[in-house]
Amino acid sequence: MLSDTGFTEFTTISLSGTPPESDDRRDAQRYMSVLQAGKIITDTIHELCLIRNISSKGVMAEIFAPIDTDVPVEIEFKAGAKVRGMVRWVKDGRAGIEFDEQIDVHTILAPHGGRMAARAPRLNIDGMARITMGDIRERLQVFDISQGGVKVDAGLTLESGMDVVVEIEGLPVRTSVVRWVRGPHAGISFNRVMPLDQVAYWAAQQGSRDDGLESGNKKQAISG
Repeated sequence: MLSDTGFTEFTTISLSGTPPESDDRRDAQRYMSVLQAGKIITDTIHELCLIRNISSKGVMAEIFAPIDTDVPVEIEFKAGAKVRGMVRWVKDGRAGIEFDEQIDVHTILAPHGGRMAARAPRLNIDGMARITMGDIRERLQVFDISQGGVKVDAGLTLESGMDVVVEIEGLPVRTSVVRWVRGPHAGISFNRVMPLDQVAYWAAQQGSRDDGLESGNKKQAISG
């Protein structure tokens, strides 16, 4: 899968039973490559991350917000599983996290029940977007965001199946489709997935919030 920058983002699965090392110390370990986004959760941050490699004892994650060593964390994977661990090292925008307990890597990465594609990790956001539907434009509140879409205020005009254009300041404009409308909320799917690093950096700058946790809790304004 290619990002907007043209580079493929891969996760490597280690066949070793030890936590992942930094790049310059892992030559002797055996790896397989897959694609995996995740979410890293501490007492102070809920942010997206890119799982660069994973073993039964830990992960090496590309991070987009500052984090310290010896901090307890929870990693949420694309398949929905959550694993607790401890940050053991941080270097050049990456962090090595050792799990509290050994995991079955394939079970953690597989979608629940194998019945549907795994949903990209989502961040709860207090923001605004401009939604264009033909000649109509509305500024609507954004409640959460992922690489693949947003949940927004349904407004007065959004209907399931409607083609729209989503504009959020600081992120690429996306042609999109309204997938569902339930009461006051609507789910919009981007026609082209956003690169994880763009969404992660944007969210870190805005101050994401999740399950009552507020980190800045800023509201994103859209000009016009």
